[in-house]
Amino acid sequence: MNLDNREYSEKNISLFNSPLEIGLRVLVFLSAVAPKSVDIQRLIYFDYLTIHSGDVENGPKSLHAATPHRTGEIIVRRNILQDGVNLMVSKGLIDIVFNSEGISYKSTKISQNFLSYFDSTYFRQLKENSFWVINKFGSYSNEELNLYIKKHLDIWGGEFYNEYVIREFE
Repeated sequence: MNLDNREYSEKNISLFNSPLEIGLRVLVFLSAVAPKSVDIQRLIYFDYLTIHSGDVENGPKSLHAATPHRTGEIIVRRNILQDGVNLMVSKGLIDIVFNSEGISYKSTKISQNFLSYFDSTYFRQLKENSFWVINKFGSYSNEELNLYIKKHLDIWGGEFYNEYVIREFE
């Protein structure tokens, strides 16, 4: 196998918001709520709230930058988050749970051991934000969480809209 720099420079390898990165974030969250299982819609919301925790009043610092229209991530995230979950399932790090409420996901016995190999400032903040989201929103029903998200969608990321309108008329 040839691993020279030219071969790597010709490939477009992206990790930011890739199935691998999102799958790892989901794994952190599922490990934090173990042994509970969580459905895909709650995972989407909790992933957003974990990386954009600064959007929530009195929330910790966001992991990712506050970009305009970032709430669109909630809408487009389903497929890539599902790909990330599928990747973690294929590696034996997440189990699929089928029950009367539908399909949900939970961490496996080896998830915690796997995650113990990660040690970076980003990873520590990710864990802290995940625990904060669990403490803040974990008791919300799916309906309550959905209503909370819908109520705040226009506010989160919308702060850039006012700046745009002001600059438009200057």
